Amino acid sequence: MPTPPSARPAGRPLTASGLGRTVDAASLQDVPAVAAAVRSAALGSGLALVRDLQLTEQDFRTLVHHLGHTVDNHYRSGGSDLLRLQGRTDPGAVINGRGALPLHTDGLLLGQQVDLIVLYAADVRGPEAADGTVVCDQLSAWRDLPEDLRTVLEAREFQYRGRDASHFPDDVQGGWVTVPVHRDYGRVRSLNITLPFADDAEAGWEVRVNGLDEPATGAFFADLGRWLHAPEYCYTHHWRTGDLLVIDNQQTLHGRTALADARTRVLFRGQVVLQPS
Repeated sequence: MPTPPSARPAGRPLTASGLGRTVDAASLQDVPAVAAAVRSAALGSGLALVRDLQLTEQDFRTLVHHLGHTVDNHYRSGGSDLLRLQGRTDPGAVINGRGALPLHTDGLLLGQQVDLIVLYAADVRGPEAADGTVVCDQLSAWRDLPEDLRTVLEAREFQYRGRDASHFPDDVQGGWVTVPVHRDYGRVRSLNITLPFADDAEAGWEVRVNGLDEPATGAFFADLGRWLHAPEYCYTHHWRTGDLLVIDNQQTLHGRTALADARTRVLFRGQVVLQPS
């Protein structure tokens, strides 16, 4: 069973389960003050949202460094204090592409701890509801999980293989890697998983359940995906320029819906740990 986080802050949450809080940055004087406010909200509720910020690239890097210690990043597509997610159309670019990403844990394939994920909309154009970042309150979803799904998560091993050569280093491509289904870095015990890509999508990674055949694995992930995407556990954020999301990677899973053809966006992404290893 999940270990509950510290008491969630007052204020209206973004989901029925209690995930997320909106932070009003109008009274905050500078980037360090914004960082302190969103860090508190994200750690207390799993997700912090700020609207209408005006951040330069340097402002964003400053914010990331005030939130924690940057992750020792081994990805090919950018650093942990600033990676530009631009919705690329390059063949083979999945993580930084335009297709959907299933709910997942950052750092899973590389065995890296990531405590906070920082996303800032530097430039967004086109229909507002044409795409979204999805954040799941995995602690609440796990607490309420049906017994048949819980049994698989408690008794089986999950195995992964990276497919996106533009993003993953060579050592996570090719062979299957077994990753523990649960994690606990001393703050909260939570699920350490990703869902698979849709059958008709270009996959950035593959996942399978050790000991289950392909039909049984497909049925399990379909049921788990429906449960995790239930409205009471999930918040979908439709981006506008100036939006900031700070996501607690230990309390949540996150993903994205596909970008529509008329939609363009540039998000800055950062990753931090609260204490260096």
